[in-house]
Amino acid sequence: MFTQLIDPLGSLPLTCLVALVPVVLLLVLLAVFRWPAWLATLVGSLVTFALALSVWRMPLPAGSRAYLYGAATGVWNVDWITLWGMVLFNTLAVSGVFENFRRWLIAQGGLDVRVQTMLFAWAFGALLEGLVGFGYPWAVVAPILISLGISDLNAIRVAAIANNAPVSYGALGTPIIALAAVTGLPLLALSGSVGTVVAVLALLPPWVLLYLVSGWQGVKGAWPLAIVGSLGYIAGQYPVAVYLGPYLPDVAGACVCFVALLALLKVWQPRTVLGYGGVPVDPAAARARGHGLTAAEVL
Repeated sequence: MFTQLIDPLGSLPLTCLVALVPVVLLLVLLAVFRWPAWLATLVGSLVTFALALSVWRMPLPAGSRAYLYGAATGVWNVDWITLWGMVLFNTLAVSGVFENFRRWLIAQGGLDVRVQTMLFAWAFGALLEGLVGFGYPWAVVAPILISLGISDLNAIRVAAIANNAPVSYGALGTPIIALAAVTGLPLLALSGSVGTVVAVLALLPPWVLLYLVSGWQGVKGAWPLAIVGSLGYIAGQYPVAVYLGPYLPDVAGACVCFVALLALLKVWQPRTVLGYGGVPVDPAAARARGHGLTAAEVL
């Protein structure tokens, strides 16, 4: 049985540099040469395969099996989830259900950019990451934030930071499932260990999100949103990750976070309604607008 060589070149720094070659190559092909993602990843995988055979001296039969197994795992576990996640979301978008949801959510939270950032970027972004993953929350959440008045670049930044905690359980736990397959460690144990780390990491992003869209004054006036948003996500994510596994922590965390934030908004609202950049919104314009939906449409 093949045992992986830790330092095949006799120098750890040199070995690390060689190991980085596929990653650097992939980034260069995507960012510099603007290759299509499928072609860049294909070339990167072939270079990785060649390095495994030549530098790490992996036997060809074992290397071929590992390459094919990895490709099959990617097609089945990753592409299958992503495909149907996209089909589900696009079906909701084309049918108008997602637009109704967006209108309802804006009506619940008013026009305060801090409230909408927590609802859309943090809670809804976590839900999309848990169901689809692979950057899909960025593609969906960023345009919504832009429509709320946030600048293009900052909307992308907000969507990216909001995705920081949920990413470990993205696409129904694909990263944890892949890690368990590679290491041979128990899936539930890995899920629980990562869940503990994620629970700690999830305490910070809501504060950063509030700062990015409204500055320090905005944070001071809406700190309950950050506390309830982070603790709400953790309350749903952590027990599911520890006791049930890696499949639904993000979904549970997002759902509990939604409920917690909406419950908070029933009893508390920011004293001053702020737009992007911490600019106060005209009181008449800031008044929550009705969503115009029937009870059946809301349901």
